[in-house]
Order: sequence, then C-alpha cells, then structure tokens
Amino acid sequence: MNIWRKLLANIFLAGLAASLLLGALESGRAQAQTPSTYTVQPGDTLFVIANRFGVPLADLAAANGITDVNLIDVGQVLVIPGGESAGGVPAWPGETLGELAIRMGTSAEQLAALNQMETSTRLFPGQPVQIPPDATGDTALRFGPVTAVRLPSQIVQGRTGRLAVESSRPLSLTATWNGLPLGIQPAPEGDGRKQFAFLPTPALLGPGPFPVEIGYQAAGRESISQTFSVFVAPGVYDSELIELPDGKGGLLDPAFTQPEIEKLYALWAVADEPLAWSLPFSRPVSLEYPTTSPYGTRRSYNGGPYASFHAGQDYGAPEGVTVTVPGDGIVVLAEPLNVRGNSVVIDHGAGVFTSYWHLSKISATPGQVVKVGDPLGLVGTSGLSTGNHLHWELRIYGVAVDPLQFVEEGVGAWSGLSE
Repeated sequence: MNIWRKLLANIFLAGLAASLLLGALESGRAQAQTPSTYTVQPGDTLFVIANRFGVPLADLAAANGITDVNLIDVGQVLVIPGGESAGGVPAWPGETLGELAIRMGTSAEQLAALNQMETSTRLFPGQPVQIPPDATGDTALRFGPVTAVRLPSQIVQGRTGRLAVESSRPLSLTATWNGLPLGIQPAPEGDGRKQFAFLPTPALLGPGPFPVEIGYQAAGRESISQTFSVFVAPGVYDSELIELPDGKGGLLDPAFTQPEIEKLYALWAVADEPLAWSLPFSRPVSLEYPTTSPYGTRRSYNGGPYASFHAGQDYGAPEGVTVTVPGDGIVVLAEPLNVRGNSVVIDHGAGVFTSYWHLSKISATPGQVVKVGDPLGLVGTSGLSTGNHLHWELRIYGVAVDPLQFVEEGVGAWSGLSE
C-alpha cells in the first residue's frame, strides 16, 4: 500500500466499529458550509483584515467568535462573512514578498504597505497578494503548451473539487493532489485539449493550503511540472462519542478486516474508465427514509480523540426496501463480504465509485451495465450490522467524500472549463 492508502485504511478501520453499532442511530444532518476564509499573516490586525475584505469589524469578530478584537494569532483561519476570496496575484512556492515584488516590477515596500505585511514575509503557494495597478509584471501562465489551469480557491473538508486544464495541443498530463495521484480524464466536450480530474478531500484533511502538482513530458523527454495551491476550509459536522462494549475489539482485528479492505481498495484504485454519468445522482432510496448517520460525523471512541469520521451516508430504511442505482455505471462487485455483508460496488468512471453495504438481497451482477433507477438490491442488516439500514458510500481514487454533493451537482459542474 502507498502512504495515502495506508492513511485511508487506518481511518476506515477506526470508523468501522461505529458504522456497525450505529446503523439505526438518528442524528441531525450535517451540512458542509463554504465560507470564504483568510489565514492571518504576520502584522495583520482584525481591523486591517476587515477593511481588506470590506466587511464590518463587528461582523468579522462575531463570525469567528472573537470577543477581543485585539487578539488574533498568526496562522489563524478566519471566516469572512459574505465575503469573496481575495483577488490578487498568486504567490509561487517558496516566494517571499520581496521576490514577488521583483517579479511584478514593483517595490517590496509598496506591496508590504498594500497587504499589511513585512517585506520579508514568506508566502504560502497560491496565496493571493494585492498588486498596485501600475505594476508592470507579467501574471500570465508560463507552462509550455498548457494555456489554462483552473482550480477552486478552496474546498471544504469532505467535499470534492475539480482541476481543469486546457492546452494548445493534446497532452498526456499527470497530476497529484497532496501526493494523491489523480486520474486525468478528457473533458466530454473537448478534443483532447481539455482535461479534468477530481480533487477528493478527506473530511479530516486541513484546514490549510495543500499542493496540486501538474506535469507532462516535453518533446525533449524532460519532465515539466508546476505546483499550485488549494486551500482546504473547515467543514461543519456533528460529533459522536462512542463507548464500545466489551468483546467488540475483534471487529478491528486486521486478520479479519484487512483482506476485505485490500480487495475494495484494489477496485477503488481504477481511474481510467471513461465517465458514465452526466446528470446529478439520485438518492439510492426514496426521500421518506431519513438519514440516521450523516457523512463526515467526527467520532471519538471510549473518550479518546476525535480522530475518525463516518465515511458514508446511512439511511434508516426497513428491511426489503429497494435500493436503486443513483448514476449510470458498471457493477464491479456484487457478493457477500464478511464485514459489510451483501455488497454492491458500481464504477461510474473517472475514478468515482459508489458502494452499498448490509443488503438483504443482491439484484445486480458483476459486469452489468446499470442505469439510473435500476434495482441493485434490498435494504437489510447483513454482515456485522445491528439494525436494518443502507450505508451508501462514495469514493474517488479510494478517498471517501460526501455523496450528497453528487446529488446536487452533475458532470457539467465538474468537467467544463467555463466558469
């Protein structure tokens, strides 16, 4: 296993016992928020930041629970109420304010005054820096035949972003997101010169800036790459304190769980299938069945730290309720598993997989091409489960992300280059 897979497997194991014991637990749905954020820099004051973003000082303090406006810390992430991401020129990796000033044809003192920073401040990659209107520097992307790279300014923990790349000729691109290899795909509307990839963000990653590295092999066979930065913003999720009964430790025995995990990660690692879906996903069960344990819920076991999270969306449906396909794809697994019971996994293309655990009956077969609304099984409590429910999971390149985002957004929101 690579580092990402080991990390994901550990998180998977840590959250396993709660998924088995809390299949029918009722909980309020956690809604991820997407506010603009700003990381406090040396020399910043709350008053200066409020003026920079054009928001009242009192509103900024209230949004961040600050009672003393004179007390903020360097590195503190502030929510900007009603604000848009700050514009400006993105900093290069390792660049100081002084080096940026040289690149932009202005003075470090002028940049420092405009951004309320020290002239020696080292910037994080991609950090927006306000530039005076008379600066003479060139902000154009200089990346060979790559003519456009579009990334979200931020991604909320547990959500999925998108990388879109345009080039003057077809390129064989590679990309990583915080070290995770991405499955670059041609955009559906492109001719090989538009490509995209997902940026799946674990619910426990960040907050903070994380690197996206994009590369290709030049005609002279040398490798060319550039690194960009995307900020991961905090999500808003519920928390659960779980007391594991005596005798349940065997649920986490690697001899019992590891073969199943390795089998599933081998499926989820495939990212070269073309996109099979276009419209937003539908729910796998009808709206009458409520969420009993939402994705992303932070979990503490026996009073320990909140170091794991619920990797799927649980619906409290009774036994025998039909589970249907939410988006077009190909069935890659349909069989009983020791821990997850009767299980189905669907490959939707481009590294996107949905999984369905604890079914009482499986109606799909491996290799079957399925369409939205096709039946794939019945709700149950098979495997290591204590109550009838559907555990619905969505993974991209093996990373568990919020499946409800895909109910809200279709392929048009992911693969195109238009804003």
